Amino acid sequence: MKRPVPSPSRQLVLSLLIAFALCIAGAVAWPERAVAQTEKTGSASLIRDVGLLRDPTGTMTLDDVLGHTFKPSGQLIIAGYTGAAFWVRLTVLPAPDDAGTVLILRPPTFDHMTLYAPEADNSGTWATRNLGGAVPVGAEDWASSLRGFTLEPKADGTVYYLRLETTGSFTAYIEALPKFAAHRQGLMIDFAQITYMSLMLVLMLWSLRMAVLTRESLFWWFAALQAGWLFHNTFYFGYISLAVPNLSQETVFLTFRSAVIGASALSIAFHHTLLRRYDPHWASLRLLEAIILTMLVAFVIFWLGDRTRALQINAVGIALSPIAFFVTAFSTRKSASPGLRTMRVIYALLSGALLLWVLTLVGLFQIGTFSLYGTMIHGTATGVLMAAILHLHAKNLLAEAQNAQTALAALQQRRAYEEEQTLTLMRFIDMLTHETKNAMAVINMSVSAPKIGARQRDRIAEAIRDLTTVIDRCNQSVQLDSVEQTIARSTCDPGVILREACAAHPAAERTVLTLPAPVTLHSDPVLLRVILSNLIENALKYSPAGSRVDVALAKVPEGRVEITVENDAGQAGMPDPARVFERYYRSPRALSQIGSGLGLYLVQGLVRILGGGIAYEPDAGRVRFRLWLPC
Repeated sequence: MKRPVPSPSRQLVLSLLIAFALCIAGAVAWPERAVAQTEKTGSASLIRDVGLLRDPTGTMTLDDVLGHTFKPSGQLIIAGYTGAAFWVRLTVLPAPDDAGTVLILRPPTFDHMTLYAPEADNSGTWATRNLGGAVPVGAEDWASSLRGFTLEPKADGTVYYLRLETTGSFTAYIEALPKFAAHRQGLMIDFAQITYMSLMLVLMLWSLRMAVLTRESLFWWFAALQAGWLFHNTFYFGYISLAVPNLSQETVFLTFRSAVIGASALSIAFHHTLLRRYDPHWASLRLLEAIILTMLVAFVIFWLGDRTRALQINAVGIALSPIAFFVTAFSTRKSASPGLRTMRVIYALLSGALLLWVLTLVGLFQIGTFSLYGTMIHGTATGVLMAAILHLHAKNLLAEAQNAQTALAALQQRRAYEEEQTLTLMRFIDMLTHETKNAMAVINMSVSAPKIGARQRDRIAEAIRDLTTVIDRCNQSVQLDSVEQTIARSTCDPGVILREACAAHPAAERTVLTLPAPVTLHSDPVLLRVILSNLIENALKYSPAGSRVDVALAKVPEGRVEITVENDAGQAGMPDPARVFERYYRSPRALSQIGSGLGLYLVQGLVRILGGGIAYEPDAGRVRFRLWLPC
């Protein structure tokens, strides 16, 4: 049984991709909306001013920085890959109505975060609170996927110092909100991020399904890429602290940074596999392979201990990727599914989106809080555009598979037809050989007699006549099975044709005709004569010698003519009702007589051509055939 090939659901995929893009827009816009809402209610960000100080060596202490001048800064800080630590001086106001104040840091991926808050006794000492390093994930007093601290600033504002350190690209957004607003913003961001990750999961499952259906390696690569980014984002969005709260920050750091390099290398490998199908220039392929090798080297360096250098090397590979994608896509020389033009348009869009992400990653370009969501922008661009190209590719693959199945079914049907024709030919040759031998045996026996008398001559003539009948029926069978059989209708009298058919047989005296008044029939008289001659000849041939054959013609009220041919069963016995109209069927007890096994097969086929029908109605040792034709 042919297995149907399911088609990918275009509506489902397009809906997912649209929702995917809207999810990212929501992830960026909702935090801003939350801030706008807090401004309307008098609960805007509680940070009055921000100062920034760079610590190139990462060795400065609080006492060292207290005497330095801080450069005025906004709440969004982007510095790229520097390897330096940064000190942030914040003046934070209390929340209205003493609702509690929360200092939130985004993204939650810093290696070390240390908050210095003045002691409440005004002694001039500073309390230290740490996140990162050996501090267990989730140990902070602000329980959320966002990292932060709860504060108790004074009415006129309190100065806090924040030390931030990361081996990755330095991007930070710092804000202080009333606790309720902070919770609301955290929930909105979580909703957007979880929706984003859920849709990535859907794309991964879709890709796995298409990989199973099409057996195409590209879908396995895409599924692996989505899985890699899902793992990466679990850490990047801070959900690992909720899933496994007892992990040390060092373990989270090592796993996350390794995932950064691994996901980047996997992404380049996927694009290399996809673009190679279009036969790009060899130099552009070598560039992609060099980027993959660079990232693998960075992975080794990372685990050898020089982590900042490893991430910088990986960043170089990421920075080169949009250029490499664009050059490779436009150096292709062969069209492949889903088409050269479609691929180039998609890769032009992808390269532009990735270039924007790279510029924000290295700190050369700022797009406001969008910079915090560079990973989501990158994931969206890759996911949406690659899902689009793979969807079109899957559609082509499944169409090819459907065409192949259709062609295979046609081939199998033709093979079955040829086998049937071969079997029919073999049966025809066997039948013709058998009947020819019978006829020759009768002739040989007759001519071998010492004296050829009238009886021998009759037997020879009968054998020749029977063999001629076999040949005629074979010719008629060929015409019936071909398109050569034509119908020439005219007005005719079936009674006249019955008389002629009976009179033409040597044993015509055995037939008893029952005819009504003349009946007019609009049919093909030639084909009707073949039908009636076959029925009468079969009845006379296979009935007992000397028995009578009843032939009757009647016009019935349904506007048709009925003809019955009835005889006693002879030595051949009663025909098998299930096989009586089969081609070459002959009762085993009838094989002693010359015959083709084609007579009733021809009769049934010709009757149907003339728009009528025929039935075999055995009755207590009587063989009866009843046929009807429209007037």
